Amino acid sequence: MTQADRESPAEILAIIDDRKLDYLFNKNIKRDKHNSARALQNMQQLNRLGLYDDFDSRLIVKEHLKQTLLLDSNIIKRFIDHFVDNETGEAGEIDTEVRDSLLAGKSGKFAQVKSSWEVMTDGKCRFLNAISCDAFKLHSPKWGRLGG
Repeated sequence: MTQADRESPAEILAIIDDRKLDYLFNKNIKRDKHNSARALQNMQQLNRLGLYDDFDSRLIVKEHLKQTLLLDSNIIKRFIDHFVDNETGEAGEIDTEVRDSLLAGKSGKFAQVKSSWEVMTDGKCRFLNAISCDAFKLHSPKWGRLGG
């Protein structure tokens, strides 16, 4: 096995379900008031960056998310989230960390991203969701419309 055949540290650490990327690109989501609005907002932010629902853009987003796991200095919050499993009724908890990053798009524009990750017992991190902070600025009455 050569060095090129080995997985990068980011590959080893990150678990990213393609369905989570669907939500970021507003594809195949469960339509409801919250999901529809957020997925549309996600897609608009990615489109502003020149990232559309195609293989290359999905790869850019996925690689960006993986790279956020390589440094501990971008962890802005860590907490234990408690929940009850809807099917079994059993209580559980998720060790969650939020990471801050800057996503560069094909358009030359950037977006600040806060991504949430479940920290697994084996040290791997499972991607939960991402929020573009620029999306809040674009639609916040406090800040007005800042760009697009």
